[in-house]
Order: sequence, then C-alpha cells, then structure tokens
Amino acid sequence: MARSPLRVGIISAAWGAKAHLPAWRSLEGIEVTAICTSRAETATKAADEFKISRAFHDFRTMAADPDIDIVDCGTRPPLRYAMVMAALGAGKHVYNGIPFAKDLADARSMAEASRATGTVAIVDAFMQAVPAMVQMKAMVEADWIGEVFGADIAFEVPLFSAAQTNVPGYVWFADPANGASAGRNLGSHMLHLLVHFFGPVASVAADQSLALKMWPLDGKMIQPQVPDRASLLLRHGSGLPTRVEANWSKIGGEGFRFSIWGSKGRLEARAPVFPMAHDTRLFGTRNAMLGTARMDEISVEPEYLTVPGCRAVADRPETGLLALASIFAAMRDAINDKGVAAPDFAQALHVHEVVEAAARAADERRWIDL
Repeated sequence: MARSPLRVGIISAAWGAKAHLPAWRSLEGIEVTAICTSRAETATKAADEFKISRAFHDFRTMAADPDIDIVDCGTRPPLRYAMVMAALGAGKHVYNGIPFAKDLADARSMAEASRATGTVAIVDAFMQAVPAMVQMKAMVEADWIGEVFGADIAFEVPLFSAAQTNVPGYVWFADPANGASAGRNLGSHMLHLLVHFFGPVASVAADQSLALKMWPLDGKMIQPQVPDRASLLLRHGSGLPTRVEANWSKIGGEGFRFSIWGSKGRLEARAPVFPMAHDTRLFGTRNAMLGTARMDEISVEPEYLTVPGCRAVADRPETGLLALASIFAAMRDAINDKGVAAPDFAQALHVHEVVEAAARAADERRWIDL
C-alpha cells in the first residue's frame, strides 16, 4: 500500500501549474509538495506564487527525491522525454503530456521503461474523462445506437489565425523538431478518444498540409513549418471505420465534434473549443426519417458529474479541472491498488504509432497498416 497522502512534484510553472495544480489539489489523498523550473529564481518564484513548499531547478534532483511519489511532466515533447525517463528510472509514478513524444523512438523507449519499472504511468489525454464523453460511451455500450457503424471526430479552431489568439507561449507548435502539428497535437487527443471507445487502429490513410503561412503570436510574426490541418481515415482492428479532422487555423471553426452512429441512432458530443466538463454537451437522435437533422440535447446524468474523493465541480470553467481530476484520481487509486489507471503509456504508444503512420500515409499517398 502506498503512503497517504501521495506527494506530487510538478515540472512546469506554466500549463502544469495553471491547469494541473488545481486538479491535483482537488483530490483527497494527494499533496503537491514540489515544483520545478529550469532556473533557481523562477522555481522559487513559482513555489511562492502557487504556495508550494519546495522548489527545484533540476528535474533529475526532484525525480530522485525520496519524498516525491508522482512526477507530473510538463513542457514540450523533446524536453519531457528526459524528464519522464529520469522519473521512471527513479521508480516514480509519472504523468506525461500530449503529444506523447517527439518521435517514435522516444515513444517506444518511454513505454518500455514504464513496463520495466511497473510504476503507474499515464498521459494527458483527458477527453475520455469528460462527463459527456463518459456517458456517451456508456450509452453506446448499452446499445442506445444499436450496432455501431462508424464515427467522425473533428477539432477545428482558429488558434493561430489572429492576434487575439488564446494560446500565447505556444511558439513551439510551429517547429517540427518539437514533434508538433495539428495532427500530432489535436489529432493525438482525438485518437486517444477513438482508441478508448473502439479499440486499436489497424490501418490509416491521411492527407495533411500547411495553409496559414504566418502566425501573429507573442508580439511577432511566426512562420510555421508544420501542417496546420490533417485528415485521417482509420480502420480499427474490429473493422470499424472512423475519421479524424484536425485543423488549428480554421476561421469560424466549429470547435470539437464527436459523432457516432449505428443501426438505431446517432450520438454527438460538442464543445466550443477543447472539450471541458462544463461546456461539452451531448446530443442524440433515433429518428430515421430521411433528411432530418434534428438532434435533441441529452442531459448528462449526475453520476457522471462527480469523482469519488474529489472536490472539483463539473460546472467550473477552469481548464480541464474535473476531467483532469478524474484521470488523476484513477492514477491515485491505481497506485493504492484500487483500480487501473488510464490512458496509460501502452495506449499512448499505440496512438503515437498511428500518428507516425498517418504522416507516412500522407507522404506516400497510400494506406499504411500498423
């Protein structure tokens, strides 16, 4: 049995502190005791700002500390690899971001290290824990739409199309060396959701391109070198066909949409941007009349709006709060031998294999088998 409370060290005073810290702090049996940045002065400042007792400026030192049980690895994929490997090497439980890795070699190394250590290692694919999505999966499994025939999932937003962009600090998205692109970033999140619902992907065909040549970001014009849109056709191991659309420069983009249809009806989850507990809505229809487009809203049941041992509230607008807390709670419980944590590194490796296969399929203009 693990000790209680479990002690968490967060690497990153940006996304890690602003989004992950509130979710960790909403949980019983968890204490965030450390934060790490790349310099002593910024680490001390972050610890003071976020009221965290210990500051580190070397992630290796934090990973080796015997008073830390879980290492939450923030920052961009090329930097995260060394952080994850140091934490796993020290026998820590690990929370890693999305995209999982900058390339397939790093993804395989992290997944193998996770298997070898036997610690709990999961990734930041929290869409599957959004209450509307949890209920949607339960309804599919309860035969609400009958035999499943297919699914479409899209994330289309103008992240970099105007000076009013809401993603300051994300210049790293423009550089392929960081393992970034619309398909790798937005696409990875959607692929995790599809794999969670329908199982592994067996083959993929894809097309991707760069449309928006300049980004007005962080007070200057950035010239991106990565595709800003990707279209993927997937065939799962079960034979089910699904489709992914990722686009982060689409003016008037409709945000997030996830539609599943079958022999009895159709379900769809919608969100204005990234799916959150407070703004993801569920719709459905079992009207087979030709030409009808009516989808009635389906209320998310109370049982999906709370997490055991968690103070987070579903209708709070903090970034990903309840869904993140749900993933963290499953991690906490798995460490205490009370369940299985997901999405784990095995799922993350599979999704990264799909991402790499999609890039190859787009280059070679053909289907790629995994």
